Amino acid sequence: MKKFFEALKKFLITVEKGMRETSVSLIEHELMEDENVFALVTMSMFTGLPSPPTGVILRILPYMEREVQIMTKRSAELDDVFAQTLSHFDID
Repeated sequence: MKKFFEALKKFLITVEKGMRETSVSLIEHELMEDENVFALVTMSMFTGLPSPPTGVILRILPYMEREVQIMTKRSAELDDVFAQTLSHFDID
């Protein structure tokens, strides 16, 4: 009986680890999407949308290196947005 509980404990620890990795992956994906949206909103002057005041953008621009890199990377990979979004979920 003791072996059964030890095996069950190992199984549950493995399931927990897998669920945690999936959750962290989804949160990282959501963070990248939010940073991409933030960069798009602050750089919307290039797309023709109303943008925040230029002074504000110039002040935060030095701190937006990561967001601009993500926006540039996402722009280069825009061939199939649906597939990229669905790839983060476990859908067959």
